[in-house]
Amino acid sequence: MLFLKSIFGEDDIVSRELRATLTGLDPEYARRLADALNRYLANLHVVYIKLRNFHWNVVGVDFIDFHEKLAELYEEVALEIDRIAERIKMLGFFPLASMREFVCYATLQEAPSAPYNTPTIAYAVASDFAATARYLREVDEFVRETTDEFTIDLIAEALGFLEKHVWFFTAYLERMGYAAPKGSQ
Repeated sequence: MLFLKSIFGEDDIVSRELRATLTGLDPEYARRLADALNRYLANLHVVYIKLRNFHWNVVGVDFIDFHEKLAELYEEVALEIDRIAERIKMLGFFPLASMREFVCYATLQEAPSAPYNTPTIAYAVASDFAATARYLREVDEFVRETTDEFTIDLIAEALGFLEKHVWFFTAYLERMGYAAPKGSQ
């Protein structure tokens, strides 16, 4: 009967602990990881909204290139949001799912609606992606103390995505004669 109750969500704690036990994960590790991934998820949502904002409000000579690149990026970030939310569910926890939660839990700042030139956008995206990569490296250290290969791979893939775009946007800034954001090298 306990198993049936957990399937129907009547006892999330039992379900969570059972899932962790069946998958070989320590329940306390699963809780801490879900919390860390929820912070990453919140930051991804802030990044997603910023990318949409920049996509709609980009101005300047590189308008078309940036407009298209930002659309590609927010679509890729949306896929990452889904992957992370699903991992949190696999761990037996609820992913954050409201704007209030995202803003409260995120370490990144929102950007107001306004016109943005391409160097400003490049600087903001490189800064946010670099900060997110630094945070994920901390999570990665924690995860590597376990045998959670799935999450190790998930983080490695995310770091590759983030670092590639830090490189792209800092290269653009350098080509345009601007200094790259601190912490993005």
